[in-house]
Amino acid sequence: MTMQAPKRQIGFVLLEGFSMIAFSNAIEAFRMANYVSTENLYGFSVAGLSADGHTSASNHISVNHTAQMAELLNCQLIFVCGGFDLSKLKNTGLRTWLQRFAQKGIALGGLCTGAFALADAGLLNDYRASIHWENMLASKETFPQTHFNTSIYTIDRNRYTCSGGTAALDLCINIVRLHHDRKLSDAVAEQFTLSTLRDENEPQHIPLSSQLNSGYNYVVEALVLMDKNLEEPLPIHELAQLLGISVRQLERWFNSYFNKPPQLYYIEVRLLHAKRLLKQTNKSIMDVALACGFSNPSSFSKAYRSQFSLTPSQTRKQTVAEVGSMPV
Repeated sequence: MTMQAPKRQIGFVLLEGFSMIAFSNAIEAFRMANYVSTENLYGFSVAGLSADGHTSASNHISVNHTAQMAELLNCQLIFVCGGFDLSKLKNTGLRTWLQRFAQKGIALGGLCTGAFALADAGLLNDYRASIHWENMLASKETFPQTHFNTSIYTIDRNRYTCSGGTAALDLCINIVRLHHDRKLSDAVAEQFTLSTLRDENEPQHIPLSSQLNSGYNYVVEALVLMDKNLEEPLPIHELAQLLGISVRQLERWFNSYFNKPPQLYYIEVRLLHAKRLLKQTNKSIMDVALACGFSNPSSFSKAYRSQFSLTPSQTRKQTVAEVGSMPV
């Protein structure tokens, strides 16, 4: 029996030194969708710029190409798989191919630093995008027209970008959900033994040991304090005092890294925690509000709706409808 042609062809452009874990997580999400659905939902085309038919990852393992770049014009979605070396992402040949894909209306994605290549081709102007935290400042400075954020992944219209690593798995399982339904994406997540599937509002966890500039460690310490004080939020002046810096310094560094003041970032952290509680527990909406530092249910609902365009009760109902029952 001849296998039915895949309903969607996913292309991958591997760049020299690409992140193997990001590439593997992405392609495996779609492969697993085929497996659990017992249908040929996705096909794969792997290409690269090298003439010898293979590309080496950052771990020096070489991956053979299965297609020429021109064959990717038949794909519905193409991911650029980058690595830590940004210099390899500014490539005239790559830029030409990406612009050609975009002109044909193909959806485009960036894994790890793949978003940098898309931005270099002018394909992320006025788009929100995610990129690995190590490359955040360089990307913001190089491409001010792109709205880089700290989320693990971002879906903005027909652009799909992620910070790399395991975030590629979260991104692509959520793409499966968008293509099909929650039942299939949950089944894929279960095969990978994922206890929770992160959504695009989840921020990247930036390690404490990083030294990007004199204010970076203060920002990270502020994030730790915010996470530890969700139920009883700290006033920003008290947060700055605990860090041994001025409020003005804290605000300047938050604006530098997140394009928003610490007050707003803190509220968003609390609301994201509220969303997780609503989706993953049976807590009442009032209890969720209290657990996230909102003593007034009206102000909680207003802030939540402003952030997610849904009320807390709508999020709860939507979750029940998607999975059939609340998680225990």
